[in-house]
Amino acid sequence: MKRFFGICLLLILLGDPVAGMAPNKGETIELQVLGEAFIVDGNMAQAREMAISDGLHQAVEQAVGSLVYSETRVENYQLIKDSIRLRSAGYVSGYDINNMWVEQNIYKVLLTVQVKQGAMLDDLEELRLNLKLAGDPRVSVRILASSSRLATGGMESILNDGLKRAGYNVVSSQSGAETDVLVLGEVSSEKLGSYQGLISCRVNAEINVVKTDTKEVLTVHHLQQTGVDLTETAAAEKALRQAGEKLLPILLTDLARNLTEPQELTVEITNASYQQLIALRRRLQETPMVEAVQLREYSGGKATITAETSLSAPQLADEIVGWNEFTLVINRVSQHKIELTVTFIK
Repeated sequence: MKRFFGICLLLILLGDPVAGMAPNKGETIELQVLGEAFIVDGNMAQAREMAISDGLHQAVEQAVGSLVYSETRVENYQLIKDSIRLRSAGYVSGYDINNMWVEQNIYKVLLTVQVKQGAMLDDLEELRLNLKLAGDPRVSVRILASSSRLATGGMESILNDGLKRAGYNVVSSQSGAETDVLVLGEVSSEKLGSYQGLISCRVNAEINVVKTDTKEVLTVHHLQQTGVDLTETAAAEKALRQAGEKLLPILLTDLARNLTEPQELTVEITNASYQQLIALRRRLQETPMVEAVQLREYSGGKATITAETSLSAPQLADEIVGWNEFTLVINRVSQHKIELTVTFIK
């Protein structure tokens, strides 16, 4: 996880929402965090500001992590967490400074932060932000059995319900409607044996996630699962449902990662010294969902930087405007380019 200045922070959760209960709109929780920042050139005021900003971001990240997991029941749903974290300033309703001190040229601030977790839930329920970035793809699930005696409805239902809970636009495979992503599975079963009136079966499943427009296979999963019941059919169906429950978190994580493909954006900067440019480039590298930041050209106070990101140019521009340590003017934003002018660096 990216952190300001690469410093590890200690997060201590003081108040945790009751497990399994979604926060109401406007509900606020309190977190205690330790924000840290290097003191550069003896500038204590700047270090204090950055340490506070660092702590606020970490408080929001802590709240986002617990909320996203509880609401989606998906492990490693990093894209959603980072997307919501980009709006972090809007989730902090207030904070108190409990203590401040300097240790080994690091300014430390102990904060109690009030975070509006209800507002996060509103954003999450509005539509998962990763789906917005991916264009709200239509997803269909189709599980084919090697034998007509093997019913796949239970497995399909588990996958469909899980996708819907995560915010996906699920289209029935029987409707004939167009889809953007097809989850296509082939399953088979075999009887393993019987004992004291119970029959054991094993199912084998191969699941392909395919982009329907290009026929590109995004990911492939192979699963085996056993089930025990009174009949061979019931045992096989139980094993299929268990395979679906095992597959769901893996499938959702893969979709979140694969559907939002990074694109290259260009940031053109004017009125920047080389030292200022390095600071801007470093800050851009610390931005969630931004990777591979490269300085392409610098001459006469003008620079061109490229970056790979899942954000759109307007979304990245909104993030840049919120940088507290810089005073910047966004001159123009197009589909793949941001043009800005540096007016002051604090």
